[in-house]
Parts: sequence; structure tokens; C-alpha cells
Amino acid sequence: MHNFNHLERRAKDLIASGNAADAIKIYLFMADGDQSLDAGYLGERLGECYEKIGDLHAAKYWYGRAVEENPDVRLTSVAARQRLHEVSINALLSDAEK
Repeated sequence: MHNFNHLERRAKDLIASGNAADAIKIYLFMADGDQSLDAGYLGERLGECYEKIGDLHAAKYWYGRAVEENPDVRLTSVAARQRLHEVSINALLSDAEK
């Protein structure tokens, strides 16, 4: 059994050292089986990590999950969703599908 606080500290250390991709692995491990994503906290952390590595679609998704779980507290995620509102899949679709 892993200690939540230890995992969180390690993930933050990885982010601080520029290794958000490995921090994502820790946060996904922590979120596995936790539908509430610890009241949206883990979703917000995942959104931040994905944004750091430039995967804006994944960031937008995880920020959205954080807001779904705790909209009154995850105000950072609400702001991030607004900031990323133009991130879409439109460029991936043919003209007929748009």
C-alpha cells in the first residue's frame, strides 16, 4: 500500500524537475479506482501535467473531470477550461464531418 502524501510529494518533485510525464503516471495510479478523483484534486493535477507537456486535449478533459467532481472548489480548473475553450478536434475532421 502506498502513502498518498508520499506519492503526492514525489509527483510534485517530478513536476518541479521538469518531468511532468512521470508525474502523470503517479497521478493516474492514485486515481485508479477513485471515481471522485479525490474530490477533483487528482483531475486538476492531471490537467496541469498534461498542459505542461503540451497535450491540451487531455488537459482540457482532466480539468473538466475535476470541475465535474467539485465545481465549487476547483476554480483553477474552471479557469483552465475557459482558457482552453478553443481546443477542439475540428482540425482532425473532414469538412463533411464538421
